Amino acid sequence: MMNGGRPVTVLIISYSFPPCTGGASTLMYNLCKYLPQKSFQVITTDSDLATRVGNYDAEYVLDCPTIRLPIRDYGLRAGIKFFFLSILKGLMLNKRGEFSCLLAVYPYEWDLYAAYILAKLTRKPLIVYMHDLFSETKKDARLYHIWCWVERRIFSSASAIIVTNERFRHYYLKRGVAKVIVLPSCVDLYKEDQNGISQNTSTRGGRKLRIVFTGMVYAANEDAILCFLNTAEKVKNIEIIFATTSRKDYLENVNIGFVPKRECYELQRNADVLFLPLSFNCSYPEEIECAFPTKALEYLVAGKPILAIVPRGTFTEEFVKKNQIGIVVAELSRQKIAAAIEGLRNRKTREVFSQNAFRAALLYDARIQANRLHTIIQNVVLNSSRDKRHVVATPNPTPKSCLVCDEEDP
Repeated sequence: MMNGGRPVTVLIISYSFPPCTGGASTLMYNLCKYLPQKSFQVITTDSDLATRVGNYDAEYVLDCPTIRLPIRDYGLRAGIKFFFLSILKGLMLNKRGEFSCLLAVYPYEWDLYAAYILAKLTRKPLIVYMHDLFSETKKDARLYHIWCWVERRIFSSASAIIVTNERFRHYYLKRGVAKVIVLPSCVDLYKEDQNGISQNTSTRGGRKLRIVFTGMVYAANEDAILCFLNTAEKVKNIEIIFATTSRKDYLENVNIGFVPKRECYELQRNADVLFLPLSFNCSYPEEIECAFPTKALEYLVAGKPILAIVPRGTFTEEFVKKNQIGIVVAELSRQKIAAAIEGLRNRKTREVFSQNAFRAALLYDARIQANRLHTIIQNVVLNSSRDKRHVVATPNPTPKSCLVCDEEDP
């Protein structure tokens, strides 16, 4: 699709981006890999940031136009610097006519601020891609009401707010946020170091049941992890492996540290069970209720059953049960966790969960979701152009409706 004779191009502003292998970075890698060439460019931080955090993967790089700003940490000063430099670079690109709209990628708030101001200055449409909630995670801050006001301003000016599942969408609709579109999380089924969906459901040799976790350990899952590890100490013939950059004393005997994606996929495939935790006592419960960890889709591709220790009523609980890909423990009960582990020792049970995982993974193909994202971007730009022509022709235009993706305004 063309915009006034020019191809539609989106400027992505993302504080975290490959070769960083964090959650949002992984999703952007999966999506951007399958976007049309020359349809996007990126403003992000220096790749040294991933090195300092400890999740740099030299093979996890996208060949796309990328402006890397000299930002090497997540502190306040670094965020402010990112904000101003992103705006400056964005204005230079706009002067050369190099983008049609803006895409801000949250969970890093400086993305939102910079893209919002750029949209105001350039009069280009703004799309916000929310991988997490914003004001909800700041509810304990003294300035919570200010964060809510900022959120409303940014969302009201956006042409589309993209969320990763229906639970997020309903959360925002109840808060009066319109123009919300669900673009499900995705996984790259065709990445060379992943070799598509593994069809190997065979049981490893040896007596011990191997349970593997890959990802971050932090407030959003820590209490579930602690309960699981305390339970595992009393269960015989199991092997626990964590691959995380998190440095916690209680992980000392199980953590092998960060591993590149290629090794991560291999580790997942060599597991008997993959562990998926979410917090029960987190200070932002709405975030936990809506959350869908990126690792869950990688787990599907690995074709191994999931042991999910997550609160009742969460999207993740619903996902695991609906797709019948594992066992859910919906309370911090050592007895029930131990019973779930024993249930997963059964080879036939694990094979059924594995086959279900293969089928579910196909629904989250990154190529399909990238095409959907490109369509959203095209429609936003097209509708923005129409609105501008309407404003010129009509001195007192009526309020515009939401026509993103040919959907009616919720």
